[in-house]
Amino acid sequence: MAKKVFITGANKGIGKQIAREMGKNGWAVLAGARDKRRGALAVEELRREGIEAVYIHIDLQKQASILAAVKIIQSQHPDLSMLINNAAIPGDMKKPGYEFTLDELRNVMETNVFGTFELTRLVLPTLEKNNGRIVNITIPIGMTDNFNPFTYKMSKAALNVMTQTLGLNFRQAGKAIEIFGIMPGGTTTDLNGNTTGPHMQTAEEAGKLITGIILDGKNHNGEVMLRNGAAADYNRGLF
Repeated sequence: MAKKVFITGANKGIGKQIAREMGKNGWAVLAGARDKRRGALAVEELRREGIEAVYIHIDLQKQASILAAVKIIQSQHPDLSMLINNAAIPGDMKKPGYEFTLDELRNVMETNVFGTFELTRLVLPTLEKNNGRIVNITIPIGMTDNFNPFTYKMSKAALNVMTQTLGLNFRQAGKAIEIFGIMPGGTTTDLNGNTTGPHMQTAEEAGKLITGIILDGKNHNGEVMLRNGAAADYNRGLF
């Protein structure tokens, strides 16, 4: 029986490509997305490629939706052994931080941090029972002149801290579970307006990169990793 992975935001972009690569490597994919039509279409596409896939509706901004998705996992997929928290929203990536309202910041944090945390918390017992893993797709938060999206970076900074802290908690408690983050690097998707350039990769390339790290056979608990598979170093500004 194939191992199962639940991927949020699996209906497009990086998430869809992670689903494709995990499926090619023999995993059964639970494709999570809030857009039901696009989620169903993504699953149909994966199935045509011979990948075992099902759609699970989830909106990380709605508690009821998270609870419903977890209920499906607990009842129909109790053998789930991996959660990939990929879904995220960017907010306005060009507006300076001082122009944001509290509601705008709260909206991004609701999906990228609070909803992601709640899903992780609720799925944790299932994953622990199956010696599972949690993978968070994230970004570096060091300051650069070329990439400084205020709300997006704030949310990913919180996600990185969550990753490291939970990793330490798991180790200290002797829990049979692993959590780590992966920073795939600049990727052309609709999240950034399909931005292209010499330092940007395709979603297909990012999906292969991320899956390669996930399936490298190593324990990365508590690490937030760069695209080359090395752990990020906060003190050197790489985090």
